[in-house]
Amino acid sequence: MQNITTTLLPEIRNSHSITLPSGKAKFIWIDVENIGEAISVLIESFQNHKNMVYEITVGENKNFDEVTEIMSEITGIKISFNKINPISFYFKKKKNGLESGFALIMTILHFLPRFQKPPKISDSYNKLTGSNPTTIREIIEREKQKMIST
Repeated sequence: MQNITTTLLPEIRNSHSITLPSGKAKFIWIDVENIGEAISVLIESFQNHKNMVYEITVGENKNFDEVTEIMSEITGIKISFNKINPISFYFKKKKNGLESGFALIMTILHFLPRFQKPPKISDSYNKLTGSNPTTIREIIEREKQKMIST
């Protein structure tokens, strides 16, 4: 989730849009704070979780059209999602000063999910912590000032 307030933030602030080669692909949106909380539980009771694998997800998968719709609603600013082909995206990022390796990683991470099923949703976070993970709506509410400040 923090990508909307870091990597994607300049475009959100400057042009009120997000441009990615992800099409309608669904993504798991997870708050880094939730990951930290889950890790904390695992560390505290390491012997109980030794050699176990946990997938930490929220209870929803959303594509960027859905996320920018929520962002628009919460911020009061129309934020659009622009679909772009992966080659154009890569060269756009390079032109904007992004290093080749990072531009390539962003391209792959946002393009390949178009060819996969939506990610599976797990209840591991809830089982580990006893609480619900942060939703994309909650993170946008919490971080909206970053998106609208210039």
